[in-house]
Amino acid sequence: ILNFAKYAEWPSAVMAGDNLRICALGNQPLSGKLAQMQGRQVQGREIQVRTSARLDELRDCHVLYVPAGEQQRLDTMLRILSQAPVLTVSDIDGFAQAGGIIGLKLRAGRVRFDINLAVARRAGLTLSSQLLKLADEVVQ
Repeated sequence: ILNFAKYAEWPSAVMAGDNLRICALGNQPLSGKLAQMQGRQVQGREIQVRTSARLDELRDCHVLYVPAGEQQRLDTMLRILSQAPVLTVSDIDGFAQAGGIIGLKLRAGRVRFDINLAVARRAGLTLSSQLLKLADEVVQ
């Protein structure tokens, strides 16, 4: 998630402060590993981690991780974030194809990902060509 944030650009109006907010739905996303990013730097901004984000707070995030256990709220979450400048990342099967931006998957014991570039562009996000080259599939 940290590396995805390194290779994404948000509209300047959204990045007015000194922080990069990484949010997650659920209480223990990524088995608590997400909390370890608190205070680290990305693109000269300090990371603030919020776990157990409520649906009404999602638009305040720069990056949102949605664990597979939150699949029942996926449609609602994607509707709330429609065209919002939030980089969505999830390990829900088919996440990028369903309207999320980065869908994680396990292939041959390695974490791989798909990118929905059309959704990223609608959200006003720019993803680095380096990141796009690493993706298994880029949905236009």
